[in-house]
Amino acid sequence: MPNRTVHYITRIIEEAFNTEDGRSFKRTAVIEKYKGQSKLSTNKLGAPDLSEVYEQINAEENLNLSHCYFKDFSLKTYRKLFKIDDGAPVKLTSFQADHSFFESEYGTDFSYAEFGGQSSSFAYSTFNLGRVNFNYTKCATNLNFNHSEFNLEELSMKFAEFEEGDIRFSGAHFNCTDVMFTNTNFGKGNVNFRQVNFGESHVSFQYARFDNGDVTFDKSKFRGDFIDFRKIEFRNGKTDFKRVDFGNGNINFSESEFKVGKISFRSSIFGSGEKKFENVDFGDNDVYFDGTVFKEGLLCFKNSTFKLLSLADCNLGGHCDFRVKKGNFLDLSEAVIKDVVDFHAGNSNMYLKTLKIEGIKNMGKLFISWKKNDAFHLIQSQKSSSFESKANQFHILKESFHQNGKFNSEDSAYVAFKRYEMAAERKLGKESGGLSYISSEIFHFFKWVIFDRAGLFATSPIRVFVSMLFVLSFFAVVYIILPYFADANIISSIGESNQLGSIGKGFYHSAITFFTIGYGDFYPSGHIRWLSAIEGWAGVFLMSYFTVAFVRKILR
Repeated sequence: MPNRTVHYITRIIEEAFNTEDGRSFKRTAVIEKYKGQSKLSTNKLGAPDLSEVYEQINAEENLNLSHCYFKDFSLKTYRKLFKIDDGAPVKLTSFQADHSFFESEYGTDFSYAEFGGQSSSFAYSTFNLGRVNFNYTKCATNLNFNHSEFNLEELSMKFAEFEEGDIRFSGAHFNCTDVMFTNTNFGKGNVNFRQVNFGESHVSFQYARFDNGDVTFDKSKFRGDFIDFRKIEFRNGKTDFKRVDFGNGNINFSESEFKVGKISFRSSIFGSGEKKFENVDFGDNDVYFDGTVFKEGLLCFKNSTFKLLSLADCNLGGHCDFRVKKGNFLDLSEAVIKDVVDFHAGNSNMYLKTLKIEGIKNMGKLFISWKKNDAFHLIQSQKSSSFESKANQFHILKESFHQNGKFNSEDSAYVAFKRYEMAAERKLGKESGGLSYISSEIFHFFKWVIFDRAGLFATSPIRVFVSMLFVLSFFAVVYIILPYFADANIISSIGESNQLGSIGKGFYHSAITFFTIGYGDFYPSGHIRWLSAIEGWAGVFLMSYFTVAFVRKILR
């Protein structure tokens, strides 16, 4: 039960009450509002005889009951009085009860009501004590609960049908144990829960359906232990949960379905409870959580589907499960990660086309598989990101793999990082033009050949070893061919040149030059001297390169 610090004391006095619109009542209800022991306000309302109200209902008259007090208002009682079957619909034509007060320890009952006419309204009204029942209500007009107050055990609108008009609860305040909109059909009109304070109520919209109208909970507050939006169907309107404070309760949107329309949770606050969006079908919609704060507790999008899911600039304080079933674009740029973020599908089916992690601050752990998640394609497929941005994102992945001990994946991410870093430098030189462009092209080619092609930036000892064999063989072939076209030869210093043919001399001289052995039994002559000097430098470099790559692999 919510902690109700506000309560009311009501009494009926035999004194006439006249409204500003000319209605007159024989009795007056005096309603005193208290917070603890302190009186907050005193209000006077008309106190009509319920039997007369029931007569008006039976005559299907337009009902103006604004500024009135009702004790034990019940359509169930009305049916008994006029011998109408339980569950039979009761027509309420243009029902107006603004600034009114309903209370009953047994329950205020509007079940099976049919609201018609131009509009119906309970704006600024108070519902006090017991339960208020709008179950199986039907409404073909606007229904207004703006700024109404509910101090109840339960407000129930289960299986209500709001067919055409707008439903408004803007600014309403709920101080209830349970607020139930289970299986409610909100039809074609707009639904407004803007700036609603749900207090500590357990709120349930399970199985509710929102048709073509826009739905807004902008700036609403939840303080209950459980907020249930499971298996809701949002069809064609916009869905707005911007700046909502969900409190520390468990929030569950699992298995809900969004057809067509924009979906926004921007700048909302989710507390330390569980936040479940498991098995949610967001359809082809763009879903925005930008700037939202997620405190401790699970945030789960497991098996969900979406076109765009944006959590840019979010604070992710708890375990985040992004093992989605199918997603086109997931944006985590500038997010702050304080716990585990999990993309590792394991045995479940997962498909994510593009992931953006530019500028994230990772103070937790990022679990992602380079192969199973196709992490390279997740970053590479970003159409609007610059080379520099992609380089930074691959660097983030590289650091994450290192932290998790996935060193082969770390190497793959590092190679992608360096390649995009080189591409960014090359693009900058091209944009600068002139000598900067020429020098950037030269340096880019040099880095591409020496660092990338030769050894994958020291991540592959085998690649460096193959490069060593290639360079050694290349120079050997040059040594074999060059004497036929220029003044160049390999001469024996010990007079045993006949023991080696031209091919043997070429490969032998290339080997002792490449590895800087320098026995002196063969020495270069002519143009081969300059080539030998170049090969000696290449040998020293590649041997050092191999040592770095090999030791790096072994130490990890």
